Amino acid sequence: MNPVGRTFRIDAARGEWGPPVEVVGVVRDSKYERVREETSPTAFFPITQVPGHIGAETFELRTAIRMAALLPAVQATVRGVNRDISLKFHMLARQVDDSLVQERMLALLAGFFGGLALLLAIVGLYGTLSYLVTQRQTEFGIRMALGAESGSIVRLVMGDLATVLAVSVVTGFCGALAGTKVLQKMLFGVSAHDGATMIGAVGLLVGTALVAGYFPARRATRVDPMTTLRNE
Repeated sequence: MNPVGRTFRIDAARGEWGPPVEVVGVVRDSKYERVREETSPTAFFPITQVPGHIGAETFELRTAIRMAALLPAVQATVRGVNRDISLKFHMLARQVDDSLVQERMLALLAGFFGGLALLLAIVGLYGTLSYLVTQRQTEFGIRMALGAESGSIVRLVMGDLATVLAVSVVTGFCGALAGTKVLQKMLFGVSAHDGATMIGAVGLLVGTALVAGYFPARRATRVDPMTTLRNE
């Protein structure tokens, strides 16, 4: 139902209803105090239709030029109406940033500890694969003595890495889905189920794991088959 043209009344003081108010337009839901506040029914009235109103007024200006270039023109216009009016200017982007200080701090800390966890995972994965290569050094030497090429040895080690990586990705993905309810409360303008973010995280994990596993795999190809056979 189109509300434009319909009327409503405001409950005034002492239970008395005010005069009928005609709806002349509809605007989208907006945030007024905080970006996380719930939207509530709101009506806008011309200041001339609010008798006895005393207080500071807020005007919003949308412009494509810089604020520094706009201020002199605004001040000159206001002084032309009343020189006693004092003005304070605030940028909407700055107000939004100030309201998200806590969220930005949490995001910064989460990013720091996430990067630290990724670094520890790389070091741990590199150490595990290096130990695996050392333990299977005899096997690799025998394979190379029987004619195995370097590429097959690399694929053998990377296959073990792929198994560990697959289990890690599936476990981490399930854990991320389970924690979306907690994450959603900390996000604004981004869904906790954002596909691009999850794909990017998986891609980063896979890429760093491949880099960490490649060097132990290459070291496995440098095993001397004759030395291995003599030791056996």
